[in-house]
Amino acid sequence: MRISSNLLYNQLLRGLNDNSSKLTDISIQLSTGKKINKPSDDVLGTSQDLGYKLSISQNDQYESNITGANNYLDFSDTVLSQVSDTLGSLQKLISDGGDTSGSADDRASYADQAATLRDYLLDLSNSKYGDRYIYSGFQSDQKAYVYDAANHIYAYQGDSGQLKLSIDKEMTQTINFVGSSADSTIATAFSYTLQASETTTLSDGSLVTYTPVSDPVYGVTNIEVAITHPDHPGDSNYEDSFSFSNFMDIANIANKAWQYQNVDGTALSESKSMNRIAALGIPLEKAQEQVLTVQSEVGIRQTNLKDQTTRLDANTVSLQNAQSQTEDANMDETIIDLQKISTALEALRLSSSKVLSKSLFDFLT
Repeated sequence: MRISSNLLYNQLLRGLNDNSSKLTDISIQLSTGKKINKPSDDVLGTSQDLGYKLSISQNDQYESNITGANNYLDFSDTVLSQVSDTLGSLQKLISDGGDTSGSADDRASYADQAATLRDYLLDLSNSKYGDRYIYSGFQSDQKAYVYDAANHIYAYQGDSGQLKLSIDKEMTQTINFVGSSADSTIATAFSYTLQASETTTLSDGSLVTYTPVSDPVYGVTNIEVAITHPDHPGDSNYEDSFSFSNFMDIANIANKAWQYQNVDGTALSESKSMNRIAALGIPLEKAQEQVLTVQSEVGIRQTNLKDQTTRLDANTVSLQNAQSQTEDANMDETIIDLQKISTALEALRLSSSKVLSKSLFDFLT
């Protein structure tokens, strides 16, 4: 059977094209350092490579979330330190001015200082990180606290919402603290919640009872304070009551008491005023403890974030190594393959020039 020139030509052309294509692929691998430069190079490897890239991208996003969470917690911790210092100043003020021996000018000075600390606490409670009020829970587009002139209290406008950021596929981290909450399991930054009633005795023998009462209107817990004297049961001259739900309320009550007034401006006797100031000492001590507890929680959360960063970094390195094994070319082997293909292609070209130079008459007998 005779072989036509056309058949030889097609076979040689196919061989040249195949080898040229291989040479191009190897050249690309050599220039990019990757053995997978298009899906057809390795379908299974491409699928694995995409999975590695997706996981690495997710880890990068988790680490970005962690950085944001750390910055948020750092800012909150700075504010809480200022709150703690302010409460310490208020506690010292009450300790210094909690007796009846001071003059009217002294009382006016204490009242002014209490008002200044109250207003500063209000400013701190409405701290913003970016455009978000950090102590308002999910209601972060509005101030946490405003003064309610009708009820003479500092009203909480936020909720108990816990803002969470994803730091792994099935792991989140709460980054915020709310100002107040009726839920005693939620750490609050500007109030504290008693689990049950507590009592103490003042220097004049008066008995003070602190009772937590849930307020469904504002979603907070009020501390109802009742002052009585065991030697004068039922005597209105010795009985008094007031309430508060946050640190600003405490400072406001002290401010008014030094002026011998209720928070609504009505007159209050000297003895009741001084007893109110004395009765605020324990809540202030507990308020500072509450802030320290919240600051400790900040530290715990940041430690968790640091540990998670370490885990993510280790996981990313493992993924990158696996990705490298899947897509990176072995440069030594690639160079050898390039030399082999170049040699084969050159030989094929030489053979083609000899074969294709023959005419039809060379095959005639």
